[in-house]
This record gives sequence, C-alpha cells and structure tokens, in this order.
Amino acid sequence: MNETPRHDFDIGLVLSGGGARCFAQVGALQAIEEEGLRVCAIAANSSAAIIAALYASGHDARSVALIVRGIDYEKFFDADGATGLIGHDGVEELLKEHAPDTFEELEIPLAVPAVDIERAELIVFREGPLRLAVSASNAFPGLFTPVEYEGRQLLDGGIINNFPVDLIRAMTSRPILAVDVRPPAARPLPLDKEAPASFLGKIGKLFSHGVPVTIDILMQAYTITQSRLVEVTVAMHPPHVWLRPELPLEYGVQDFSRFDEGFEIGYRAVREAVGRGEFEVLRRGGES
Repeated sequence: MNETPRHDFDIGLVLSGGGARCFAQVGALQAIEEEGLRVCAIAANSSAAIIAALYASGHDARSVALIVRGIDYEKFFDADGATGLIGHDGVEELLKEHAPDTFEELEIPLAVPAVDIERAELIVFREGPLRLAVSASNAFPGLFTPVEYEGRQLLDGGIINNFPVDLIRAMTSRPILAVDVRPPAARPLPLDKEAPASFLGKIGKLFSHGVPVTIDILMQAYTITQSRLVEVTVAMHPPHVWLRPELPLEYGVQDFSRFDEGFEIGYRAVREAVGRGEFEVLRRGGES
C-alpha cells in the first residue's frame, strides 16, 4: 500500500453504483488527487464499493487503477454450477489480497449499504467484516447469490440506495463530491437484435417457462426504479458538487473490457469541472 500524501482540502466522497461504468470513478479519483483534494470519508454502493474499499485501504488512484484493470472478469464473475447465479469468490479474493479484514482497519472511513431482502430493510455497514459487506452490496438481485449475515439474506444496496448521498452526511461535515455513473433511466435497448456475449449473458438460469428475461430488460427495470428513489434522496441531501461523467449511452454496466475508456472519461470530467470553477466550493469548505 502507498503512503497517503499530504493534501490541503478534505472532502467527503459519494460513489454511485453502475457496474463497469464505475471505471470512470477511478479516473475521477486520479484527477481529484492531482487537484490536492483529500478524501476523508466515502459512501459507496455496488461495484463502486469495491473501488471505495481499495481506496479506503490506502491505495492511491493509480494503484486502484492497476488492480481493477488487472482483474480477469470472466473468472471474477464465475457462475455457481448449482444455482446458475454468480457467487462472491471474486470479490472476496480481491479484497483479501488488497484490503484489510474489517472496516475498523481502513485508513478512510467507509459506509456501504446492503438490503435485507426478507425484511425489506436497508443495512449500512460502517464496521465489522469488510469483504462480506462489499459482497452483499454487489449482490444484484436475480444474478448474484444473496449474502447470509447474522440470519439475514443481503442483496445489492442499490435496491433502496444506489447513490448514498444521505449516508455521507453522518460521516463528515466537510463538503461533498458525488460521482454519479448510473446509466440513464431513459435509453434505447437492443431488443430487436441478438445481444453480444458477456459474462452476464452466459448465465443460464434467466429463463422462466420458456420466456427469456434479457439482461438489458432486467437492468433497465432496476435502473428506472432506483432512479426515482435517487431523485428523492438527492433532493433531501444535495451534494456540493454532483459530477456525472458523460459516458456513452452504449457503455453498459457489463462492459468490463472498457476500463481505459471509462477511466479517461472520469478523469476528464473532473478536469472540466475544475475548469468551470465547480470545485471552488470544495476548496472553500462548502461555503457558497
């Protein structure tokens, strides 16, 4: 792990879920560091929780990029032969190698949401076992196996909170930067042509009574639902800077071969926001 350098300005950081689109958040982190901003607390969901856990462990953005770029995603998202659903060995092994065992050992405080699917409750992890919490936050319903914890069956925190701008408020009084890479709720889907092969597309149990449930439809239904929840959450807890990197519409949540493109878009989004003066509020401690 790298020694954390000294910085002039502390900020709280919120990272939305978004699958492979979260690669843009790694690029954003690189530009944030170059601007002399120091992340003092993070709230992150789903795939972003992996990035956040690595960063909170003391890895700088360049190190996180090397780790994430080096993942073999075909093996990382390996379907369970018995259920056809994706297990959590990939997340577990990655964090076992590059992160501590518990939240308490992290260098930066981290909050990760998950959902108890049986009790319809949001569970927010800020302490305890790190790998379990991040695995639960990544457990997209219908694709990943639930994570069992203290008698609870946990799934993706994005079911209720895919953009945890509310959670960061309890962690720091510093100004908040939110990096939102969620796919847009309104977008065309390739429903009239055969979808390209992908790790999700290879899961064999997405059929019911002979009627196919495509990944695109499943993801889009999820996006529409949680986007409405995000609107309410952001209205109640607006970040000081809401950064939305301009990822192409066709850049999907499962496009894990597009790391370099996503990284560059996220990096450029910060640079452009700085050029427009949007980051000055962060330097002023949140004062307008």
